[in-house]
Amino acid sequence: MAKSNSLFNSFFVRISRKDRVFFARQLAVMLESGLLITQAIRSLIEQTKNPLMRELLEDILVDLENGLKFSAAIKKHPHVFSEVFTSVVASGETTGKLDTVIDMLADELERDQGFRSRVIGALLYPGFIVAAMIVVGIIVVTKIVPSLETVFKEANTELPWTTLTVVAITNSLINYWYVYIIVLAVGFFGLTNYLRSDSGRRTFGSLLLKMPVFGQLLVNMEMARFTRIFSLMIEVGVPIIQVIDCVAAVLDNILYREALGVVARNVERGSPIAQSLQRHNIFPIIITQMIAIGEQTGKLEQVLKKLANYYEDETNQSIKNITALTEPIIFVIVGLGVAFLVFSIIVPIYNLASVIK
Repeated sequence: MAKSNSLFNSFFVRISRKDRVFFARQLAVMLESGLLITQAIRSLIEQTKNPLMRELLEDILVDLENGLKFSAAIKKHPHVFSEVFTSVVASGETTGKLDTVIDMLADELERDQGFRSRVIGALLYPGFIVAAMIVVGIIVVTKIVPSLETVFKEANTELPWTTLTVVAITNSLINYWYVYIIVLAVGFFGLTNYLRSDSGRRTFGSLLLKMPVFGQLLVNMEMARFTRIFSLMIEVGVPIIQVIDCVAAVLDNILYREALGVVARNVERGSPIAQSLQRHNIFPIIITQMIAIGEQTGKLEQVLKKLANYYEDETNQSIKNITALTEPIIFVIVGLGVAFLVFSIIVPIYNLASVIK
């Protein structure tokens, strides 16, 4: 029974970002209140509703009771805890400030979750409208148009090109629906496999960054995460090479991940961070200039925090711009779609009524 439950959980239950945020925040609160790490984990096991998260916490508790450090215990679950999380926790254990670093990680996770929620919220409305348009269009061409086509043929009326186009689309959907399904399935699996390859991810990553409006939003989000995590890990004392490697691992765009991998190797050979970043034009000039100032003045952590605040503000502004821009575009698209269907269906009906009269 336990095995079947585990199998069910693996297919239908996931450890979400919200679960991770809840874990970090609650753990930080309990550690700051003076609880031992094992007591805190036991309490979290009782509070957690997600069965998969509960199983993970039980595994961590067993490792802790067997003498393993907390950082070593969570490192065994890389699908849940990133390199940044485990590295920061390990640094907190070394300095004796585990409660402080867990609290900082909770803040970072909440901030990142808020970022993603705002972006998804900005895209949700236009996505819903487009989906509704597609559904309405399919209903019109598969249910309404076929019945009207028979009437038009019997009346022998001349149809406008828009109506002929809709009729042709309708007939192809009804008679060759399986072809559409095959083409969509082949296209989906082909595109998915391509995007899983390094060349595909590079091409897709480059296209995303070059998109109007949305590309700038993605750059702002990546730079906000890059600078915020960079400053956090420096603050807790993680070695600089490890910091760069960890930051690279948590960024979404492969172009930034690969660039930071090169930067880490250059810094390892003695090159300044800013000078290494300048060789990659995907990093904004303000990033390289401010980091250079931070390296020269010995205040890199403070400079990175200011950059993080700046890019968080820029991200919020980009989200507002996207929301303001997409609404009129959607209205125009909906208006054109409605006008096309009206002209394709109402005009022939009006002509048919005139013939009958």
